[in-house]
Amino acid sequence: MPVDVSQIPIPVLEVCTGLVDAGFRAWIVGGCIRDLLMGRPVSDWDLATSALPEEVQRTFRRTFPTGIEHGTVTVLHRGERYEVTTLRGDGEYSDGRRPDAVQLGVSIEEDLSRRDFTVNAIAFDPLTSDVVDPWAGLADLEARLIRAVGDPAERFGEDGLRVLRAARFAATLGFELHPDTRAAIPGSLGTFAKVTPERVHEEWRKAFEKSAEPSRALAIMRDTGILQITCPAFTSIDEAAWRATLARVDRTPPEHELRMTATLIDLGAPWEGADVWLRERMRASNHERKRVVHLLEHVRVPASESLDDPALRRWLAKVEARWVYDVLLLARAGGADVDALEARVRAELDAGTPLSTGELAVNGKDVMRALDIPPSRKVGEVLGRLLERVHEDPTLATREALLAALPAAYRDVTEGTA
Repeated sequence: MPVDVSQIPIPVLEVCTGLVDAGFRAWIVGGCIRDLLMGRPVSDWDLATSALPEEVQRTFRRTFPTGIEHGTVTVLHRGERYEVTTLRGDGEYSDGRRPDAVQLGVSIEEDLSRRDFTVNAIAFDPLTSDVVDPWAGLADLEARLIRAVGDPAERFGEDGLRVLRAARFAATLGFELHPDTRAAIPGSLGTFAKVTPERVHEEWRKAFEKSAEPSRALAIMRDTGILQITCPAFTSIDEAAWRATLARVDRTPPEHELRMTATLIDLGAPWEGADVWLRERMRASNHERKRVVHLLEHVRVPASESLDDPALRRWLAKVEARWVYDVLLLARAGGADVDALEARVRAELDAGTPLSTGELAVNGKDVMRALDIPPSRKVGEVLGRLLERVHEDPTLATREALLAALPAAYRDVTEGTA
C-alpha cells in the first residue's frame, strides 16, 4: 500500500523540507496518512518533527504557539496553517482527557505509540518515502479494522472520548471494530462520562456528516453502552423502533441537523426532552436546537388525501415554508409515501399564497389606521383572522380585499366569533 507523494500538496512538502534543511526530521502523521492511503480527501495535514517547539519557531518566519505546552506550533506557509508537533511521549491522564505532562524529544515510534488507533498511528517521511508503522496500521487498513494501539483499556482510560471515536471511525471509514477494542468499551464508560458535551457533539456531527451509514456508529454506541450515557432516553426504545431509527438515519442525507432529527424521532415526535437534551447534553447551538425541535414537532406528516386545500395551507403555515421540504424528506426517509403531498406543497408555494401574517399585503399599521384603534393584542388577532380568510380563499390575498375585510375581521375578534 504505497503512499502517493504526488497527492501531497507542495506547501506541505516545503514545510517538511524546511525542517530537514534546518537539521531535523519531519513526518506526515495520523489521519491524513490514513486518508491518503485510502484515496480519501485530506482536509488537515498534521506534521511531526524531531525539532523542539522553539526550533520550529526559529525555522519559519510566521508561527503561532497554538499548543506549545504539548509541543505544537502552527506554521503559516503560503496562506495555510500547518500544525507541527514535536515528537512526544505522554504522561498520566488524570482527567481522562489530556496528559498531565508530556516528554518531548522521543522517537517517532514512541510518539506513534501514544495515538488512539493503529490506522492513525502511521507516519510517512515524504522526502525519503519511508513509512513508519510500528503497530501494523497498514495491515488493519487492508483488513478494514479499527484497533486500539496496544492495550485498548489503557488507551480508552487515557481519553474517554476515544470510545466514541472508535464508533465514529467505524462509520466514517466503513470499518469493523476489532473484538478486543470493542470489548474494552463497556469498562471504559466511567472515563467517557467525564467527556465534555462539546466534544461529544463534535463526534456526532462528524459521524452524521461524513458517514454513508451513520447507523454503524449508533449501533456500536447502543451495544456498548455509550448511547445510554449520552442519551438515557434510548434505554426505553424497543427493538422495532431502534431498527426503524437506524434505517431512517441511513436514508437521510448527510447533513448534521437532519440526521440528528432522524435519530431522535422514535423517542417521540415531538420528544419533549429534545430541547433540554440538545442544550445541556450536547451544547448544540440555538439554531440547531430550534431546527431539530421544530422538525420533530412536525415530522409526522398527514396523508395528502386527508387535506383539502385550506387545510393544506394551514398545515403549511404551522410547518413553515423554510422547513417543509426537510419535514417531507425525513418522512420519506422513515418510509412514508409523500410524493402526492410534496407535489401539492410545491404547487402551493409556487402560487405564493401567504402562510404567515407577515406575508399579508397589509400590516399592523394598516389595521390601526383603518380601524382607528391603538396598538394592542387585538391588532395581531385581526391579522390572524385575515390570514384564516386567505387560507380559505387565496383570491382574498390582495391589499384591496384585505382592507375591505378588516371591519368584519375586527368584529370577529371583539365578539369572539370563531
